[in-house]
Order: sequence, then C-alpha cells, then structure tokens
Amino acid sequence: MENSPGNSLTGKVAIVTGASREIGAAMAETLARRGAAVLVSHFREAKLAEATVSRIRAAGGTALAHEADLSKVAEGRELIQRTVREFGRLDIYAANAGITHWSSFLDYAEEGWDTVVDLNLKGSFFSAQAAARQMMAQGAPGAIIFSASVTGLRAIANGSAYSITKAGLIHMAKCLALELGPHHISVNTLVIGATLNERNLKDNPNYDSDWQGVIPAGRPAQPEDIARGLMYLVDNPFITGNALVIDGGWTIQSPVP
Repeated sequence: MENSPGNSLTGKVAIVTGASREIGAAMAETLARRGAAVLVSHFREAKLAEATVSRIRAAGGTALAHEADLSKVAEGRELIQRTVREFGRLDIYAANAGITHWSSFLDYAEEGWDTVVDLNLKGSFFSAQAAARQMMAQGAPGAIIFSASVTGLRAIANGSAYSITKAGLIHMAKCLALELGPHHISVNTLVIGATLNERNLKDNPNYDSDWQGVIPAGRPAQPEDIARGLMYLVDNPFITGNALVIDGGWTIQSPVP
C-alpha cells in the first residue's frame, strides 16, 4: 500500500477481526480515523461491536459490524465477501481474533486443543487466504497482519496450545509473505506483550502493578500501543514477513511477575 506515515487511508477498506473490544476496537478506530472504511468483525458480541461502530461513526468514520465464527472456513470467506459487497474492495486485513485456553500439558483435553487451534491457526490461515485472493483480484497492493503474542516467543507454563498457535502465526506470516510478495501483499505479525485490558484485569486485579515491575518500559501496553504498531506495518509495505514485538522490552529477559 503506497502510504507513508500521516497519509490518509481514504478510499481504502479494512477488516479487523475480534474488533468488538479493546485491542481490536482500538485497531478499527485508528484505521477509521485515518480514513479507511472498516468492517468490525466479532463473534457473539453484537452490542460491543455496535459500540465500536458507533464510536467510529460519531467521529465521522465509516464502519459496519459483522458476526463471524472464523473457526469455520465458510464464515471467514463470507466475511471477505460481505466486505466487498458493502464497500467494494479490501485493502487491509487485520486478523486479530483469537482465543486463550490455559491448562497444564498433562491435563489438556482434545476439545480445548481443537477450539484454540481451529480459531487461532485454521481460522487465521483460511480467512487470510480469502483476503489475499480478493486483493489479488483487485490488482492492487494490500496488507495482512496477524495478532500473535510474546508467548509465541517465550514458553509460558500452562499455555502450551495457545503459545503453539501464536508461534505458528509468526511463521505463517513468513510463509505467506514469500508467496504473496510478488502480488504486492505484505504479511506481518504483531507480537503482543502484556496488555492492560478487561480480560487480564479479570484474571488478576493487580495486573497493572504486577507487570510494571518486570517490563523495562515500566508499564504494560495499552490497546492503543498495539494499534500504533498495526499502523506502522500498514504504512510500510516494504516490511513483510516480519514480527513486530510490542512488549515494552519484556522479551529482553522475560521475567514473570
């Protein structure tokens, strides 16, 4: 995409999955502020997705909500088709949707494995495939960005299946970048560190203070930090096959609070 930092995305169309809350919502709102029309994809969070859409529209942007279970390949393809029906094209695909399931390796059940892998890996792979096919049909540059995690770089106890999927996304971006580069489609991964959001605060009310002490930057990320990383990759199409680590320096040593 021929954009440089600060340039408008007017006329461009983006999809952000998992955009009903926090990181995904911040991504969608940031893209919309830059002028892109945004499809806000969610799963069973219609009210939250509509709230994201309402904030975008209130700020003068263009957005539409769409529910999809991306673990089902057909629904991922329909997500792309709906976007094209509504907005006429697709330029940016931010595959942010994912699920976390914690369990010790010895206790891990097949059902839990399937749930995590079907969404995080299979869903990301096949929805990105549909997005890439649309971008190629348009004959215009495009960008695909996956949301991974520092757990894909560092082993975390009781997070084996989740971590494996996030490591898989990092390598998936490299593989897809190799094949899609000739079509002027960049593919990258955001490697997201500890982030202050509702889920993490629910798991640990002291999440903010606990992580402050082990992150060199002195704080966990805010969703807006991740959205700025997304925009960096959108604005720099020559960067492809890379993993942008957004963790305040945590992976330098990777201490756990």
